[in-house]
Amino acid sequence: MLKDYLYTLEWISADSARVRLLPESPIYAAHFKGMPVTPGACLIQMASELVGASVGKTLDVEEASDIRFVHPVLPGEITELEFQYARPYPADQPDVWSVHILSGETLCARMKFTLR
Repeated sequence: MLKDYLYTLEWISADSARVRLLPESPIYAAHFKGMPVTPGACLIQMASELVGASVGKTLDVEEASDIRFVHPVLPGEITELEFQYARPYPADQPDVWSVHILSGETLCARMKFTLR
């Protein structure tokens, strides 16, 4: 779990959440020294944690696709992220989620994944 290790939760709802990044996290010291950036794998994990929290259970990523990292999430420049999530598929695929990660108006990443 990355909550309280890489980010703190500002608020959460059924379709979105806002987090504050923790620039002192050891993850930034290791990725990358002198030019820290939030790892893409951490963004995916954060998204799954937030979707899980919004539905009240722990979820794991079973499959991920259509992942696009559009703008780097640099801890010195970006302090808050908003995660917008939805189930864009029919009821026969209830575990498939679409997630957009934004810093203000800037799209940082988007992804689709199956959570179980």
